[in-house]
This record gives sequence, C-alpha cells and structure tokens, in this order.
Amino acid sequence: MAVGQQRVDMLIKLDSEKLQEVDEFIYLGGVMTEDRKCKKDIKRRIGIASAIVNKFGKLWRAKNISNMTKVKLYKTFVVPIVLYGSECWCLKKGRRT
Repeated sequence: MAVGQQRVDMLIKLDSEKLQEVDEFIYLGGVMTEDRKCKKDIKRRIGIASAIVNKFGKLWRAKNISNMTKVKLYKTFVVPIVLYGSECWCLKKGRRT
C-alpha cells in the first residue's frame, strides 16, 4: 500500500513474485488505510467489542454475579479492545450522517 495525496501504482517484487497492492490492511490489530483515516479502525474495534459483549450475554443476565464483578469484567475485556491504539487516532470534527 502506498500512502499519499496522489495514487501511484507501484510494482514491487520479492524473489521474482509481484506483491499485491492493497487499499487497506490490518497491522497490529489496527486497520491501516490508504487515505490515513481512522474511521474503519474505530468501526472495527466497536464491532469486536460488541461481539465480546454479546458473547458474555449469559454473564450479564446472571443474578448470582454482582454488578461490581460485571463492571470489572467489562473494564477488563471490552474497554481495552475499543481503546487500543486510540492515542494514535486522528480525530476531526465531521458532519453527522
């Protein structure tokens, strides 16, 4: 993937095999995109966190587990997934859609 203002087609070979050019890829759990925006990465993280919340459905509904324990589990398993790499996100004011 080449990142920049203008799209430039590149031909890169490794041991006479042409490497595929992509618009985005996942690196260290984050989505890297050609346009350098964080929107896809944030949406992906929210989706993964939602899946974790859904997998813990029985746990959230359990009467024999205290709310304090449930909060600790949420902070341990869900929050880090959403916030991982957030210090690198470029946040801009945008239009609501």
